[in-house]
Amino acid sequence: MSRTSIPAALLILFLGWTGVGLRAQGPVGVIISEQSRTAFTVQGAGARATGLGGAFIAVADDATAASFNPAGLAQLMKPEVSFVGRGSRQALSYKDVEISGGARTLVVSDSLTARSDFGPLFLSGTVPLRFGEKTLALQFSAQRLIPLDKDDTRDLTESPASGPGSSFLHQVIRQEGQIDLYTFAAAYELSERVLIGVAANQWRGRWSLDSRSSKLSGGAISEVNFAQSNQLDGTNFNLGFLWRWPTWSLGLVRRTGFHADYGYDTTTIQTSKGGPVMTRTPSDQRIGLHWPGSTGIGIAIRPRERWLVTADLTHTAWSNTRYMTSSAGLNGLGFFDLDKRDRTPNATDLHFGVEHVFLTQSGTVLPLRMGYSREPQPVVDRITGEQRVIQSISLGTGLKRGRYTLDIAYRYGWDKRRTSQFLDVDQILSRTAPTSLGTERLREQRLEFTFIVQFEREPVQALLHHLFVGE
Repeated sequence: MSRTSIPAALLILFLGWTGVGLRAQGPVGVIISEQSRTAFTVQGAGARATGLGGAFIAVADDATAASFNPAGLAQLMKPEVSFVGRGSRQALSYKDVEISGGARTLVVSDSLTARSDFGPLFLSGTVPLRFGEKTLALQFSAQRLIPLDKDDTRDLTESPASGPGSSFLHQVIRQEGQIDLYTFAAAYELSERVLIGVAANQWRGRWSLDSRSSKLSGGAISEVNFAQSNQLDGTNFNLGFLWRWPTWSLGLVRRTGFHADYGYDTTTIQTSKGGPVMTRTPSDQRIGLHWPGSTGIGIAIRPRERWLVTADLTHTAWSNTRYMTSSAGLNGLGFFDLDKRDRTPNATDLHFGVEHVFLTQSGTVLPLRMGYSREPQPVVDRITGEQRVIQSISLGTGLKRGRYTLDIAYRYGWDKRRTSQFLDVDQILSRTAPTSLGTERLREQRLEFTFIVQFEREPVQALLHHLFVGE
C-alpha cells in the first residue's frame, strides 16, 4: 500500500473551537490536513508485489495474498508464515512561494521537510487444508495499514516584494501512531481453474497530533497551538476471485465500504497575537465516517516459462468519503475537501510489473522484477485545481531456496504541482482562505523486504485436528 499519512487531524477543530459556523472554522483544521498528508492509496503489503509495481491482484501466490486478493491463498500448497518490513524516506519541498494580501506581496523562503522511518508492515500465518481434492486455506494477518509517525519543522522568512519589514514563520507538526488492520481470511479452490476468497478486516487506528504555527513580526507574536488524540474503528470485507490458466490468469477483488466509528479529543487550543491568551478545551467527540469501497481487476500473462507480465487497475470512490453525524453542519461533509459537493475526485490507480526468474543448478530461484505505478490522490488544491498524482518506479529481486523465501524491493516515487499553502499565521488566526501559492515537490523512497517460511502440511494439519477436533 502506498500511504504515508492520513489527514492528520481529520476534523481537528470542526466542533467547539469558536462556536461559529463550520465553514468559518474549516481553515484551522485544513492546514494540518493538507500539510501532513502526502499519499493515500490503500493497498496490500509485500516486497514481491512492490517489485512488480504493486500489480499483484492476478498473481497473489504467496502468504501476502490476502492483502491484495484473498482468493490467491488457495494456491498455497504448504503452511506459511510471512513477515514484511519497510524503511522509507520522504521529502516535501515548497519553492517560489508568494503570499498576496491586500496591497502587498510577500516572498516566502523555500522550505524542505524530510523524514525517515523503519518498522514492521505485515505479519501472517497461513494453513492450507485438503478436503478431498480441493484446497481450503485459512489465514490470520496483521498489517500496519497507514503509519502515521511524522515530525516536520519549517522555519520560513517572509520578505516584502518591495520595501522593508520581514517576518519570521515557525511551523511544527508532530504526529505519532498508526492505523492497523487485523484480518481473518479464507480461500477455497472451487476447481482447478477457479478460486474464491474472503477476508474480514478489523480497522483500528490510534494516533496523536501536536501542531504549532507562530509568526514574529515587528516584535509581536501570532501563534496557533493545539494537541489532539484520535481513534478510528471499523470493519469491512475483501472479496476475491481468481481465474487461472497455464499461461494467464485474471483476478478480481472488491473491498467493501464501511461506516467507521471515529472519535477525537482536542485538549488545548491556544491563540495569541501580542495580547491575552485564549484557551478552549472541547469535550470528547464521537462521530461516524463513511469509508468508500474499491474495485480492482488484474491480469497476469506468462509468455514464456520464466517470464511474468502483470497489470492492475483499481478504482476507489473517494468522493463517498463523508462524515456521518447528527450535527447538521458536519453531516455529509466530504472527508478531503470539507464540502457537501462532489469536489473530491475518484481515483483509478494503475500498476504494472515484469518478472524474470533465473534458476541455478542447485535449485535456488533468483527473480528479477521491475514495475511502474500511477496513483492519483484524493487531494485537489482548492486554488490551483491541481491534483496530486504520485508516479513511481520499482526494482526487486529475491532468493528462494527450499522452504525459505526472501524478497526485497526498492521504490522511488515523485510528484510536482502548483499548490496553495497556509504559510501566514495571520490567515490561520483570521480563518481566511489561503493566498500562498508556490510549487510543491514530493519525493519518496521505500525499501521493503519479505521473509517467508514454509512448513510441511501433514504435521500442521494433525496439530489442528488434535486441538479443535480431538482424538
